[in-house]
Amino acid sequence: CSETSGFPDGFRYRGVNWAAQVSAIGELVSLPVVVLVTIMAQPRLQYAMAMDGILPPVFAAVDSLGNLTEGTRIAGIVMIATATLVPFTYLNDLISAGILLAFTMTNTSVILIRQSSPSDKPYLLEKLMGCFHSLSLLTGF
Repeated sequence: CSETSGFPDGFRYRGVNWAAQVSAIGELVSLPVVVLVTIMAQPRLQYAMAMDGILPPVFAAVDSLGNLTEGTRIAGIVMIATATLVPFTYLNDLISAGILLAFTMTNTSVILIRQSSPSDKPYLLEKLMGCFHSLSLLTGF
């Protein structure tokens, strides 16, 4: 877990203090926006997952006005508990890691959908992608 954010530290290390300030302000502005978008989208995501059978049916419960009251309540309680009990530096790192993981999964899916392994070497692309992600994970430590 970092005490400060990586981009501002990197700029300061290189002696570019103005860029460190700009990136720190950018992170300060973008983090709440990411959290807000996550909170707003969570009940609909849970609804879709409940309709597919991945989550319990309570998340698909719609009231008479068409609102997802129970899913919103459950998501809100979990988010409030998390925000209350987890220090901000951990939340910042977890949000950054979550975004990185989401982009990685999306990009991998696009590659796997658009490309295919050669017919004489089945699953070569999948193996290479797995190898790439494993090596990427190892370099993070």
